[in-house]
Amino acid sequence: MERLHHLASPRPRVAASFLAVIIFFLIAHYGFQVGVLPSVLEFSTIRPIEQSVRRPHWPLTADYDIVVAYFNEGQESLTNAIKDVVDRLPLFARHRVIIYAKSGERSEQALEDLLILGDEIVWLANVGREGETYLTHITRHYETAATNIAKHTIFMQAHIAWGDLMLPRLETLNSRVGFMSLAPYVNQTCGIDYKGNEFPRMADIYSAFRGELCPPFPVLATWAGQFVVSRKRILDNELQTYQKLLDLFHAPPEHWIWKEGWWNNEPSNPTLGTRFIQASRRT
Repeated sequence: MERLHHLASPRPRVAASFLAVIIFFLIAHYGFQVGVLPSVLEFSTIRPIEQSVRRPHWPLTADYDIVVAYFNEGQESLTNAIKDVVDRLPLFARHRVIIYAKSGERSEQALEDLLILGDEIVWLANVGREGETYLTHITRHYETAATNIAKHTIFMQAHIAWGDLMLPRLETLNSRVGFMSLAPYVNQTCGIDYKGNEFPRMADIYSAFRGELCPPFPVLATWAGQFVVSRKRILDNELQTYQKLLDLFHAPPEHWIWKEGWWNNEPSNPTLGTRFIQASRRT
């Protein structure tokens, strides 16, 4: 539990940053199929059409996919963050860089300008912060022969937070890793952290994925939208489970999901999806 006592309480905008919450609220700790989200999620979603460009010689598989949620950090920050990760991958490991851009000019030329930094560039509407981005990546690549999910996926933003933790941990990567946080670990119990901060819907999402009630004891979790997860852990959960969760980020304005939670509950910065991701105590 490195530096646990140094962590300050999250600000609402930071705490609400991403819904990858459960991707790893489940993937990280468990490894078998789970239930589906309840039928209450059945509604007409508003899903903007994405734009993407890909290098001509797109590799069909990789040892590591580096998935970057890119907003407005600037290309220098993006370049440095990607380089810091690539430089620490295992020797001879094959990798792909997939950048999801949520700001800037929406044009094919703008996307192609970013191809110097990645193998695929995808433009998404500014909805759902990192959680929507990561869920989009999983649903786009889940068991798709033309794209596939790498043996391990590194989810990150266009800048590195807690570099003193992230970079050394990257140097320990190996084929046996199922899940590894690249940020500090903390304890939480059904969406309430060790400082008493509450993160709405954590317990509900846990139950939707696990098919059981959230246990009333602390579970190891982690700050920030940067972590590594294996292909097996991702595929242990059904595609429709990820998809239904992703759909909530594209719910129409009148949906109940936008009428609960913190002051900042809006499509570009939703309460749904906290920065907490359950992580296994094992690698």
